[in-house]
Amino acid sequence: MGKKIASKPFKDWKYEEINDTFGMMRKFEHTLFEEFASMKLPEKYAYRQEIEDLRKLAFEYIDSWNEDEYKFMFISPFIRLAKFISPHYKVFTQRYLSLKYDNDTKSTEGLVEFMLAKGLQDPKKPHFFLHEYKPEKRRDNDPLGQLLIAMVASQKTNQDEKPIYGIYVNGRNWFFVILEDKTYYTSQAYSIDGQDIFTVFAILLFFTHLMEKLYTEI
Repeated sequence: MGKKIASKPFKDWKYEEINDTFGMMRKFEHTLFEEFASMKLPEKYAYRQEIEDLRKLAFEYIDSWNEDEYKFMFISPFIRLAKFISPHYKVFTQRYLSLKYDNDTKSTEGLVEFMLAKGLQDPKKPHFFLHEYKPEKRRDNDPLGQLLIAMVASQKTNQDEKPIYGIYVNGRNWFFVILEDKTYYTSQAYSIDGQDIFTVFAILLFFTHLMEKLYTEI
């Protein structure tokens, strides 16, 4: 008989545990974050009013939405406006990822809320993730840990040495994450029920171009 593999779901990971298990290090400053701070939407941007309508919706209802309502009412329409559509990659949601580690004696696995990857039916080489998590006051799980373990799993299976990018959503606050080798960087919080929403959307547009470039190279 082969050796038994102990399995752990993505939802149970905390970021400190990921640091210890995979030798990761967290930092808070990255040149890309400096660029994010100066990103702005043009005043006459085509979807500016739609973004403002979503901001008002979040301002009024975000404290009462559960996670599915938040995803349905705000996150999905907001992300769709950015148009992550390309012949080189596509959006995948609720897709399964797994990773064996510790000399293949353990594994971790889970469903990923949102990712960009090559492929039509099955994701290949995912390089961008979004993990939503609504309640700001709960402490029974770790939204950064859940995002990061999916990013680490992708990094270790991609084997292309390209950065992995992600967003985790904690209530009204959105955070950007960059994983490079064994270091990951977490941004400041952007509050989508205020004027930060326009910066967040400008950053999403930046990622549509960055992903287009990345996926034409791999």
